[in-house]
Amino acid sequence: MNDHDATPKTLDKPITVVYACSGCSDAGEIADRVARQLSRDGAAKMSCLAGIGGRVKSLVATAEGADHILVVDGCPLNCAAHTLKLAGFKKFEHLELHKIGIRKGSTPVTDERIADGVIAAKKILLEVESNARRNEHLVPPLPVANQLSTITKP
Repeated sequence: MNDHDATPKTLDKPITVVYACSGCSDAGEIADRVARQLSRDGAAKMSCLAGIGGRVKSLVATAEGADHILVVDGCPLNCAAHTLKLAGFKKFEHLELHKIGIRKGSTPVTDERIADGVIAAKKILLEVESNARRNEHLVPPLPVANQLSTITKP
């Protein structure tokens, strides 16, 4: 990854990075294609899971700079989630395609199944963004907190 690939962070839209297991089975292919579609739709930026496992500096930095991480695993082995955990990432959302009916070795790759995965992923991302907005109201912005700490009673 080079500097040209860096997506500028905006105040309006947090950066969500998506990683897919991309395994050798049909479930892995569906996971990969779900992540690619999310990236094409602008819902998330797909990044390289192998780079996380290989500790490639620029790819690890992409994950560290993300506001949110979504992991898409094709089967119950959850290889993508394990890869992120082993690299030290503990906070991420996790879409397990087997929980929406994708079965390793017996689920042909179809546009409909990919669309089902994209819909499930977008539901997760909407929930994350909704929770983040609600939590913004719980903590006052830093400048206000600083002003409050300088107020003294007469």
